[in-house]
Amino acid sequence: VMGSLADREEEPQEGEAVRGILVTQNFSTKIVSPEDLSTYTQLRVGSVSSKLHVPFAGQVATLRLFLNEMFSGVTETEEEEGGIDGAKITTFGLHEDQVKVTTGKTRGVATVSWDASPAGDILADAVVALLMHAQSSIASIRLTSKPCGHRRKKTSEDDDEPASKKQKEEESSANVVESRLRLIHNTLLEQFDNVEATYEGSTASFEIQTDTGLEKYPADGGILTCTVKVEFEDESNSGEAKVTVECEDATLAGNLQECVKNVALSSSSIKL
Repeated sequence: VMGSLADREEEPQEGEAVRGILVTQNFSTKIVSPEDLSTYTQLRVGSVSSKLHVPFAGQVATLRLFLNEMFSGVTETEEEEGGIDGAKITTFGLHEDQVKVTTGKTRGVATVSWDASPAGDILADAVVALLMHAQSSIASIRLTSKPCGHRRKKTSEDDDEPASKKQKEEESSANVVESRLRLIHNTLLEQFDNVEATYEGSTASFEIQTDTGLEKYPADGGILTCTVKVEFEDESNSGEAKVTVECEDATLAGNLQECVKNVALSSSSIKL
């Protein structure tokens, strides 16, 4: 033991833990502290700093939301000067500022900087994935989207053909409902091999046949039949639907009803 580890008033006791770096050179072994490594050996202690420029076209508010949802203890600092077009430079710190995310210095780019370490490398990879997700996910589109402010000029054809316009709107609404019903059908087909669909206007019935259940198991070679009925309101874009399920297996019926309702809601239009 050499250096500051050996500079102590009392002799080390047997079984006492010693924390240092074990160095072996020319059949000689010694233990030194990291601070004394350059004094007693030819080794040097260094660190690797990494900086990654990630394309980011989103907004700072969206990035702030995603970072706080993903990590705890996120710090935020702002610089009034030095940003693009007079904008602020915002820096987010993670894991006691070991990983930093900076936006506003370069247009369309977020900078991720960190000191190389097992924890820092993992966090940096997670931040890069989050940056890509924060500008392309449905949640970010909902947060940043704005209604269009352009107005279409009124033409004489709009006055001459109101009935035709109304007919087109009705056809469009019917097509939307039909696409939602077919989406539900495709979702059920991904879960079950045999799904028969019957469409009637804004209503559809799906007959599911399966040889397994959650509570009730059919006899050998038997088939369990569940019927799902979905009814959308006419000319409605809310995505709300009346879903009824008839099945001998109550647990399976509840899961089917919840699944179909979620699919119907996910197919609704984005509210601006």
